[in-house]
Amino acid sequence: MMKKHPLVKEILFTNEQIEEATKKVATQVSDYYKAQNDIWENTVLILGLLKGCVPFYASFLKHFDYECETDFMVVSSYRGTTKTSGDPKIVLDVNTTVKGKDILIVEDVIDSGLTLKYIKAYLMSRGAKSVKIVTLIDKRNKNRVSGIEADWHCFTMGEEFIVGFGLDYQERLRNLPYIGIIDEEKRKNWKW
Repeated sequence: MMKKHPLVKEILFTNEQIEEATKKVATQVSDYYKAQNDIWENTVLILGLLKGCVPFYASFLKHFDYECETDFMVVSSYRGTTKTSGDPKIVLDVNTTVKGKDILIVEDVIDSGLTLKYIKAYLMSRGAKSVKIVTLIDKRNKNRVSGIEADWHCFTMGEEFIVGFGLDYQERLRNLPYIGIIDEEKRKNWKW
């Protein structure tokens, strides 16, 4: 087991808790699509939002029991800071045809929802049949844009700054096997 990183004040969710919650939510999502469609006649496009989704995406796929295609997008709204710029930009577009498809966006965390609102509208404008969202963490942000909610989530929490299991601070700490809350006092003076 990996030790708690010095920048982490508190471990919020252990690897075991994350894996258990991911398996549970993947089963819920699988059951939803099975109830909507014939499993062999419809394929869900599982669209991961890089980079943070990677650990959750990989774990989710292991437990998703429905015909699927996989693809990724990179959409940036932070640009090296800890606060959103409010202006999402597509850095890497989806390669798969989205027209007429059910799309499941896999996200690490929903914060303001601005990026997801942008992506959802973008995919619908390209002819997606439906766009659903599954997220590891659903933050209850007071600044959440209207109309964006996770269809499924593993955990909910407040607005603390978190790292680990794909979530980063300055592109680091994504590899932590747990999700932890950053120690804000240490972060102010931290040198890499």
